[in-house]
Amino acid sequence: MNRPRPWFSKLRTTRRRSAALAAVVLLFVGAGCSDDDPDGSAATTSTTERSTTTDTSTPTTSSSTTTVSPNSASTTAASSPAEQEVIDRYVGYWNARFEANSGTPDPNDPDLREYATGAQLDAVIAETQSNLDQGLAFQRPAEPHNVQHVNVVEIEGDHAVVQECVVSDGLIIRRGTGEVVNDDVATHNVRGELTRVDGEWRVSEARLVQRWDGVAGCALDS
Repeated sequence: MNRPRPWFSKLRTTRRRSAALAAVVLLFVGAGCSDDDPDGSAATTSTTERSTTTDTSTPTTSSSTTTVSPNSASTTAASSPAEQEVIDRYVGYWNARFEANSGTPDPNDPDLREYATGAQLDAVIAETQSNLDQGLAFQRPAEPHNVQHVNVVEIEGDHAVVQECVVSDGLIIRRGTGEVVNDDVATHNVRGELTRVDGEWRVSEARLVQRWDGVAGCALDS
């Protein structure tokens, strides 16, 4: 899944999201731009898109502090081992979020706590609990776009910033019937922040900066 990266600069790394990532659910905690899962504006939502906001009623994603993106066939080109570590942990967060919400959602999945911290952890746990309560689950699309680029903007001490361009095309289904509740495809430009906790990078915020319907925006620039 792709996203624009106009404002970041030097430390740049690219990673292509896999099919799992394609079925990305964006959960943004914090503040964002528009609502994706629907869009990404400033709320958390259950959806297969990236955002920090969470909406516990309908599968949608807004911007607040969480993002998701599973992996499958991805490649990364980092300019240093330190950047690569940040990218791997950031992508790992989205993969963990996707897996925790697949099948029967598990808000107690230890990987959520392994890859997220603070408000982002609270948001992804709340999102997963909401999906469990509402009978929803994430599912990969039959033909994922596999577009995801993650660029390291900065690493300073125990704080790191990345910018991601990703095409969110995962599905949200009803577990009992398999009915597809949300199959929207959108391109998200996300700013992610990570904090090093106990020696490991964990996502502390995922903010939706910009959203486009379909494969557009930064995805076309990649």
